[in-house]
Amino acid sequence: MTNLSTTVSDSANSLLAQAVQREPADTAARQASSQDPAAEDAQQPVALPLLGTAALSTHVLRMRLTLLLGVVLLVLGAALGIWQSQRVGSLYEAGTEAAMQAHRVSTAAAQALQGHAPAVPETVTHAQALAQQLDVLAQADADEGGLAAVAQRGAQIRSLAQVLQQHRSALLARDAAFAKLQQAAADAQPALQQGAGGDAAPGELLQLQLALQATGGAAQRLAQAHTLMPEDFPPMLAALATAEQAAAQLSQRAGTAQLRELATQLRPQLEDARLAMLALQEGVQEPNLARDALQKLHDQAQGLVQPLQAAKDALVARLGWQWWQIALSLAGVALMALAGWLLALAYIRSSQAGLAQARQLQAATQTREQDAKRLNDANQAAILRLMNELLLIAEGDLTQEATVTEDITGAIADSVNYTIEELRQLVASVQESANRVTRTTMAVDATSTELLAASTEQLREIRDTGNAILEMARRINAISDQAQRSAQVAQQSREAASAGLQAVQDSIGGMNAIRTQIQDSSKRIKRLGESSQEIGEITELISDITEQTNVLALNAAIQAASAGEAGRGFSVVAEEVQRLAERSADATRKIAELVRTIQSDTQDAVVAMERSTEGVVEGASLADRAGAQLTEIDAISRQLAQQVEAISAVAVNEAQQANRVAENIQHIFAVTEQTSDGTRNTAQQVRELSKIAQELLQSISRFKIQ
Repeated sequence: MTNLSTTVSDSANSLLAQAVQREPADTAARQASSQDPAAEDAQQPVALPLLGTAALSTHVLRMRLTLLLGVVLLVLGAALGIWQSQRVGSLYEAGTEAAMQAHRVSTAAAQALQGHAPAVPETVTHAQALAQQLDVLAQADADEGGLAAVAQRGAQIRSLAQVLQQHRSALLARDAAFAKLQQAAADAQPALQQGAGGDAAPGELLQLQLALQATGGAAQRLAQAHTLMPEDFPPMLAALATAEQAAAQLSQRAGTAQLRELATQLRPQLEDARLAMLALQEGVQEPNLARDALQKLHDQAQGLVQPLQAAKDALVARLGWQWWQIALSLAGVALMALAGWLLALAYIRSSQAGLAQARQLQAATQTREQDAKRLNDANQAAILRLMNELLLIAEGDLTQEATVTEDITGAIADSVNYTIEELRQLVASVQESANRVTRTTMAVDATSTELLAASTEQLREIRDTGNAILEMARRINAISDQAQRSAQVAQQSREAASAGLQAVQDSIGGMNAIRTQIQDSSKRIKRLGESSQEIGEITELISDITEQTNVLALNAAIQAASAGEAGRGFSVVAEEVQRLAERSADATRKIAELVRTIQSDTQDAVVAMERSTEGVVEGASLADRAGAQLTEIDAISRQLAQQVEAISAVAVNEAQQANRVAENIQHIFAVTEQTSDGTRNTAQQVRELSKIAQELLQSISRFKIQ
């Protein structure tokens, strides 16, 4: 407490001493500022050439504006000169580049028109670059060397380049087809000339040579043609067809293997060439557009060379500074020089007038210093009185008040009294607040202790609940897995029942087919029995005929014997007929026995077929009943599978819910732990706050407010 009062006293003494020392200086400064010579000099009239008489500040303002105008004119002239030079230089560079690109476009287009394939993309690239340079030139004014008129062709060149780019593949395919055909015809001629001396078919060889020459000539003419029409291709196609036919005949009739191989190799080449010519005939418009664009690009590029050169020559004359730019710069320099001279003259004349005025002010300043000394002595006495009163206040007695007078310290004393009153209220409020904080912290400490115990118990219960729910989730997951396996078993049972039902249905279908086949076989066997009966009747008829023949043969033998020598030959015939009749009778008896055997076997087979049919019918009936049972089993298995799947889905859902509940319990457990830690920290902070409140009460207990 003693240290605090000493510190406050020292601070008050230093502040008051500074105030005592600063008061005369501030008074003198205020008096001097009210009569500042520089301010008076700025308002004194100054006479200048060209501007007349006016205040120095007015002349300075005018000269600064004039100087600023000169700087602006100088900078404007220099900037316009630099801008003009850069602009003309960029236009000259663009014109040079455009002339170079125009020459490249002209050269590449000429090569492309002659069938040089790599020149086509070069033409497109150079044409696009030329169009870009012409776009740069399009920014020129109408009077700048005619560049604006030249630059108007940029859009046409860009459009032609786009057309060429669009149909470039068709043009390249056209030139490649003609070049390939000419090359094939030229390559085949030497080999054909060598084969002409052999024993090859001279007619076919000569025809092939003539056809290839005609094909090569036609390909060369069409390749050099600027525009192709569909009617230009029939002679070419006819020559190709003739060459194909001659090559086919020569490949079969040539006398040497080398010539046959050459003819065989020529046939697919000629076929490909003919197909390429047909395709080119159908799409002849595309390469025509491309060649037309090439020709126009060539003409446009050649037409740009001379105008671009003339424009470049005109731009050379515009390089460097123009007369009006030099005039602006010189005007700016002249204004700057005039403003500097007038400004220096104004300051010189103003300084001369200010020097005379300074001598007058020196005497007045000495008088003011004496008055300030007397005022300073009175202020020091008032300050000492105020310091003595503040010492009591600094020691903690807030019941004291400073004396308010009319001196320089009167306002300070009034402010000190207001501060003391506010400080008394503040100390009282702090005491009351510290007491309330102490009481509140004690209550909060007790509540925090109870809450901490409850949080600990809640944490233990949540941990037990979480463990139980985790165990329940584990069991539900096990039930879910078992339910899924049961669902799989039920699904397998349903599939097995479905397979069994299908097998029974297939068995029923097979039995029905067997029954149908047995019935058909029974019908055929019955027809066989009927046929055997007819055969029996026929054998009986044959047997009767045989007996009659035997009787007739016997009668003939008797007649031949009675005829004597004349009927001897006839008796031989009669005997032979009799033997044939006997053999026929024997064969008929055997056939009859076989027919009876067949009829007996047929009846047995019919009976067996009927019994088999009855067995098949009975088996089909049993299979139908088994199929019905399997259908019912399939339906029950399907329902069982659905129920098991539903149970599995519910078990999975419950397992997921249990897992989510377990996760929530874990989250609640973590939050509860955080809450417990926060409660523990809060209790610790409340204890620290209570301690701070006690220290605050001890700190303000030295102040006396009543």
